[in-house]
Amino acid sequence: MTTNAVRAALERHPRLPRRAFISELLADIDAGTCSVLEHGYLSRVERAHGLPPGTRQSVRLTANGNEFRDVEYEAYGLVVELDGRLNHESWRAQGRDADRDLDDSALGGRLTARVRWPQVFETQCRTACRVSQLLHQRGWQEDPMKCGDKCDLEIWM
Repeated sequence: MTTNAVRAALERHPRLPRRAFISELLADIDAGTCSVLEHGYLSRVERAHGLPPGTRQSVRLTANGNEFRDVEYEAYGLVVELDGRLNHESWRAQGRDADRDLDDSALGGRLTARVRWPQVFETQCRTACRVSQLLHQRGWQEDPMKCGDKCDLEIWM
């Protein structure tokens, strides 16, 4: 089922609860979020703290074929890879990821930051601070913003 098919179903059922949330989620899927972790990073880290919008699922042609970057801040040469449990637990998978990171750094001049579940869902303010620091090192001129009254962003700066 496509996001357009789900939108059409929403139109047919005007009393469906949480319509706004579902519509926002569909827009985020269209923008390239492919997992709960990727959506969490977009909403809890990037948007909530005013980081620049990254490109999701950007394609890189490699010797092994097409590879997709979870979030790429192209203007700043920063890639954020969001590593959930699926496809990231084995030594082989971790080695593949390390090779990719080395290739990005050595051949492409990009820095790769690997982020996991706790950094998105438990320490998102610290993660936003660290990503903003990486972006600053690579030319971003703005500052992150607090995500709310309980945001502890400033203690990490």
